[in-house]
Amino acid sequence: DIICENCKYLPTKRSRNKPKPIPKESDVKTFDYVYGLLQSKWNRMRKTR
Repeated sequence: DIICENCKYLPTKRSRNKPKPIPKESDVKTFDYVYGLLQSKWNRMRKTR
């Protein structure tokens, strides 16, 4: 897509903001609850399609 050059990581059209940097592995352990939130979000998106 020419329109969506800087959101290669995010295929959804709604996300125009730049993708957040992926946290280091040391940070991931403290922010593990985010994974659960993302999982439920993706599951919800998958169900509606």
